[in-house]
Amino acid sequence: MRRLNPVYQGYFSLGDTAYREKVRYFEEHPEDIDFLNFDDRIELEMDYMLCLFEIGRYERFLRCVDKVIEEVISENIFSYRDENIFEELLFRKAASLYQMKKFEESKALLKQLIKINPHNTLFLGLYAMCNRQIHDDMIVTVRATAMAAFLIVLGITIARIFLDPFLDTYMQPFILLRTLLILYIFMSLCALELVFQYRLYKETGMVSSRLIKKIFNN
Repeated sequence: MRRLNPVYQGYFSLGDTAYREKVRYFEEHPEDIDFLNFDDRIELEMDYMLCLFEIGRYERFLRCVDKVIEEVISENIFSYRDENIFEELLFRKAASLYQMKKFEESKALLKQLIKINPHNTLFLGLYAMCNRQIHDDMIVTVRATAMAAFLIVLGITIARIFLDPFLDTYMQPFILLRTLLILYIFMSLCALELVFQYRLYKETGMVSSRLIKKIFNN
């Protein structure tokens, strides 16, 4: 039985869910960690990456994760804590990019992950969320027409307020138009949301609020 390094022991003795404490400990002992044997060091680095993500330090995670992914690949490390660590780190990188509003980069990573594991609902779900943020031509068109309709509604409302009361008869066709435009705005935006939630549920079995909570559970 090999003797465990005190730094290694100190880190893992903090507990599986002590994410902030482990991040603090790791960052307070950089030189000691560098001198660990490879197996102990890479285990700490992998766990540190997971902890960074759990506490929402996405920028720091993105600065460090590529080096750990390269080591995981070069050393053929397949799993950590019964998880596919390569897929896990790549997915958390994609999720971090999403949180940093780098939707195109996140989507590109998720495409790779879906090719590797096409049945993972979290990969599919976050990919759909990226598509929602990027917008396709149909979504852009519907939202643009809804915005135009809103501006017309606003114009009609202001005109009715400021025009003399005796012109109210001439305003009736515009009042009807305003009502129809309000219905269009409401129905088009609701339809977009329903279509998105339906597609997401069909792919993942979850709606967006549950998906976000499951991915960013911190």
